[in-house]
Amino acid sequence: MSASTRRILAGAATGALLLGLTTACGSSDSSSSNGTVTLRYAIWDAVQKPALQKSIAAFEKQHPNIKVKIELNAWAQYWSKLQTQIAGRTAPDVFWDHVAYFPQFAQQGVLTDLTPYIKADKLDTSVYDSKLLSGWQQNGKQYGLPKDWDTIAQVYNKTMLKTAGLTQEQLSGLSWNTTDGGTFVKALQKLTIDKNGKHPNETGFDSEHVKQYGLALSSPNGQTDWWNAATQNGCKLQDKAWGKWTINQPSCVQAIQFVRDLRLKYHVAVPASVTNTPNGAALPAVMARKQAAVVWDGSWDLNAYQSSMKGNFGVAELPAGPVGKGTVYNGLSNALYAGSSHPKEAWQLVKWLGSEESQKIIVATGSVWPGIPTLNKDFVTVWQKQGVDVSAFSKEAGDTTIGYPLTTSSATYNVKVQDAFNQVWLGQQSAQKAADSVNEESNAAVK
Repeated sequence: MSASTRRILAGAATGALLLGLTTACGSSDSSSSNGTVTLRYAIWDAVQKPALQKSIAAFEKQHPNIKVKIELNAWAQYWSKLQTQIAGRTAPDVFWDHVAYFPQFAQQGVLTDLTPYIKADKLDTSVYDSKLLSGWQQNGKQYGLPKDWDTIAQVYNKTMLKTAGLTQEQLSGLSWNTTDGGTFVKALQKLTIDKNGKHPNETGFDSEHVKQYGLALSSPNGQTDWWNAATQNGCKLQDKAWGKWTINQPSCVQAIQFVRDLRLKYHVAVPASVTNTPNGAALPAVMARKQAAVVWDGSWDLNAYQSSMKGNFGVAELPAGPVGKGTVYNGLSNALYAGSSHPKEAWQLVKWLGSEESQKIIVATGSVWPGIPTLNKDFVTVWQKQGVDVSAFSKEAGDTTIGYPLTTSSATYNVKVQDAFNQVWLGQQSAQKAADSVNEESNAAVK
């Protein structure tokens, strides 16, 4: 799976979660005869591994009786392997958790409640962003410490933007509406060019032969595209955390329709027939091929853009919608497996990974924003040294945001939304009909 979808749930992997799991099951014992304990730590991002190795080296120096083995599995295999290990009671002691899986993991007893450890060690959890911390709580229990956070912003090709006579400040100040698309669509028209050099708002524009599009969108579930337009239009994806889906309300359907119109009415966005295919969905690749001047993508993909564009890219805030600016605010945690044979040692690792000392090491690579807000400035500095201003991501974190939906029906939602919304983007189904069907079937799966 492409880098841009590492955090986007695609498929029904969660449907394979094993019912009836209890905390009584244990992972394989990894104690050695000399009293050293080896912990297994599962991750999915190869870009972060070098920094994690440095962090773990520092941890092992402070804890000579503990060794940590990193188990790296790409996103496409990560969850299926983890669930197989859970079934066999051989899951890693500590692993990266995603909020799309958190509700079912917590419900099924896969995760250790960290509250007793936090209290015993008098850990100051106020250092974390309260929104991130609360996202890993259920019924007064804490099931993870914030590892990082992310938002969605506009990543743009500097050369293309300059050629169109636009600046980063102008791009960040755009707005859209449901009537004529607003200044956002007007800017995308300047950035969209057919084979004859004409723009969509000019007579003779050939929508069947576009050389360069203004925008590219690609998201199996909505995280990097219509969820953001939805919050900019006042839509709430759920009635409450852990509650029912509400994506068929008018404010949500209008946002879905707008995203569809960008492709099919205004012809300023790369067609879904391109971006919704395995080879076309990677947004950094779309930018590298110069198919689009702007993409909406997550901060986790910054290194991918730097690798392919060598600094010829910038980051701007998303446009404002009818109710203002807004984006999806998300983050990962380090979770302690409830079946670990070494829970005390595993807690020491979880606590270390959530510490300022460890997160400073990770931030130095510029791969992810830290879970501790006071370190955000360090992340910005890392990218400034590479000639890229990434502050738009952090500015958006302070705007109207929606958290990644907490629900036990993620598996059903992710299957249904891909099929139904692909039809919307291709002009084969109405936004209202798709939203109604996905809403109904996803809510029926809420446990």
